[in-house]
Amino acid sequence: MPNLTSRERRALAARRARETGEDDPIVELTVSVHAPGDEQHDVRELAEFMRRHDGVQTVLHDEPRGTIVVRYDERRGAGAFLRGALLDRVHATKPLAVVEPRRVEVTIAHELPGRVRLRVAGAPPEAIERLAAFVETLHGVDGARASPAAASLLARIAEAPPTAWPAASPAERPAYVEWVKTGFGTAVLAGAITGLVPTPLMLGAVAVTAVPPFRRAIQALASGRVNVDVMDAVAITVCVVRAEPITASVITALLAAGDLILDRTHARARKAISRLMQLDDGEAFLLEAGHSTAPRKVHPRELRAGHRIVVYPGSRVPADGVIVDGSLAVDEKALTGESVPRERFPGDHVLAASVAVHGQAVVEVERAGGDTVAARIVQILEGAGSKPMTLQRNAEKYADRLVIPTFATAGAAWAFSGMIDRLTSVLITDFGTGVRVAVPTAALAAMTLAAREGVLVKGATFLERLAEADTIVFDKTGTLTLGVPEVTAVVRTGGDVSETDIAAFAAAAESNQSHPIADAIRRHAVQVGAPKWEAELGSEVYRIGLGLEARVKGRRVCVGNARMMREAGIDPSRAAATQDELAAGGASNVLLAVDGELVGVIGYADAPRPESGEVVARLKANGRRRILLLSGDARAPVEAIARHVGIDEAIAEVLPENKADVVRRLKAEGRKVAMVGDGINDAPALAVADIGISLHGGTDVALETADVVLLEGGLARLPAVFEVADEAMARVKQVLGVVLVPNAIAIAAGALGFINPVMAAVVNNGSTIAAAAHAIAPLLRRGRKR
Repeated sequence: MPNLTSRERRALAARRARETGEDDPIVELTVSVHAPGDEQHDVRELAEFMRRHDGVQTVLHDEPRGTIVVRYDERRGAGAFLRGALLDRVHATKPLAVVEPRRVEVTIAHELPGRVRLRVAGAPPEAIERLAAFVETLHGVDGARASPAAASLLARIAEAPPTAWPAASPAERPAYVEWVKTGFGTAVLAGAITGLVPTPLMLGAVAVTAVPPFRRAIQALASGRVNVDVMDAVAITVCVVRAEPITASVITALLAAGDLILDRTHARARKAISRLMQLDDGEAFLLEAGHSTAPRKVHPRELRAGHRIVVYPGSRVPADGVIVDGSLAVDEKALTGESVPRERFPGDHVLAASVAVHGQAVVEVERAGGDTVAARIVQILEGAGSKPMTLQRNAEKYADRLVIPTFATAGAAWAFSGMIDRLTSVLITDFGTGVRVAVPTAALAAMTLAAREGVLVKGATFLERLAEADTIVFDKTGTLTLGVPEVTAVVRTGGDVSETDIAAFAAAAESNQSHPIADAIRRHAVQVGAPKWEAELGSEVYRIGLGLEARVKGRRVCVGNARMMREAGIDPSRAAATQDELAAGGASNVLLAVDGELVGVIGYADAPRPESGEVVARLKANGRRRILLLSGDARAPVEAIARHVGIDEAIAEVLPENKADVVRRLKAEGRKVAMVGDGINDAPALAVADIGISLHGGTDVALETADVVLLEGGLARLPAVFEVADEAMARVKQVLGVVLVPNAIAIAAGALGFINPVMAAVVNNGSTIAAAAHAIAPLLRRGRKR
């Protein structure tokens, strides 16, 4: 396909439309993602962000080149979405050129009955791993294993577009690999210490154990970087040249132990996530067509949309679906953190990873395998390491910048003392290894603990942004409020009708109406114990924009606004003062007249959630954060809610499309903004904010749009999100202290000759191991309590 600008592409589409008489509004363009300085953007994350808009048809991305190819329907506003919201997330260059995406080619390399090996071309190693995860979800596939080095893969891949592949997850080598490396390194160290093996052989064995750090050093030098791996390689080389197998083997053994700690702590965190959901455990009972036979036991991976399964008491729900027969009480703790059983009846949805406490039901499968909400949560958590903290990136950057000064310090120590041990001691010691190991481990542990509590954090960088947020912006309706109107006052204005009868007359007149205000009036009548009257059949007359009238107990009842009363010949002026008072308190109202006389005013408002005030107080954290309320509602009710729950500032009458502008303004003022919304109407503001938080968890939109999702959706859980982030950042700083302080002391001590190379290696690698252990400690401790 030739390279065209987006304007040329549109012109070509328009010409084709004129020639064929068909309207082709589809536009294809490529966004080249560039970032100033050292800042990096996650191309995959940006591609997912673009895919959210319903006008976007396909999104392909090329991470090495930093490009994203988008096809979208201009009629549905996708172009404005990409040009507006996207530019708040990245710096996009122009012109935007069309790029032909690489095609994955698959050929059969070898096949046996029940097994086939396919060779995949045109895909990087990490894509091979993702493809293997996708293949395991295909019908008829028992298992799939990726071999990126040989570019081979099991199963049908050619049919699968890249958008269907699961999110990337960290590559995990078999556990025995790191154990073998560590065991061999320890054996070499033991041989060096005992002296049972001749020195030349020992030095050869040390050279074998030094292959991993040397490989990393060569990769660094090939990319033009001089980092801590180069320092390790130089230190090992000096020891080998000086025929010091003990010192060299201490270094390589401790490096291997550090690699083992990193591998095992990450593996433990990933296993904790998998155990949390237990997605691949258990069994499913599949009903055959016609239900003429007993349910057949199958593996959950065999389920497909449309299948009907039986869920028995005590079993784990194997797929997302809807109950079609029977009822269940399900424990959704794995998804929401709440262990209180929830009743589910025909028509209600149930989610994979929840447990049927009691009851039995037939469930029609809607999503299975990797498409379930639980599976997507696991994919997000396992891929969360691709979004490192700014603190981590900065620490690694400064650690690498200190490499050259450390070389200089080592050279100076040798030059002034003439002692090669001082040079070796300094070179052995670095800051980067511990940072690279311990910080992401601490972040992964924190995200896993958050998931156990029903809070999904999509990456380490979002933990950091939560802790930095100094401004929290709330949407009003359904977030701080219940999202439905409630009657707040019933005021008599005359006549012989009591307040209870006012509620009864209004509820009877509204008995056949389905709008929210009618529902609120009926609920209020029940709450105050009003008589249950009914409107006379066929007496109701509804007037659009005004109200309605009906006959109740032989009397003519009018419920509506002041204009309706005037048109019915009723003077509404006696209610004016009451209406003004209700409006000042943030409530709207309807008037009630009986037999031509105005008898009452019913005030109603979207009531705040009972927990709103306490939540806002906790979020303020004694002035640490400023809380704003953003709503499209009229000023009076918005300000009333703000006063009631303790909001610092209320901004009313804001259109949904303008909420993002308010967030941009706050960011321009230098604020770190967290936006709290429902993940649907507030999607633009959630995307623009430094951190987007959705309170309506468990939905596709919430999982796609927000950076943090409260899976249960309860406002009361919101403070826990920030507490998790604060605790995580505190632990990350502790981990950095465990790494930085001992190594700084060791560098100085090594340069001055107070410690030898063996002691320096113990300090350097020991601090890394201690930091990693401290990072993973909360996960281990809380895991035992469960």
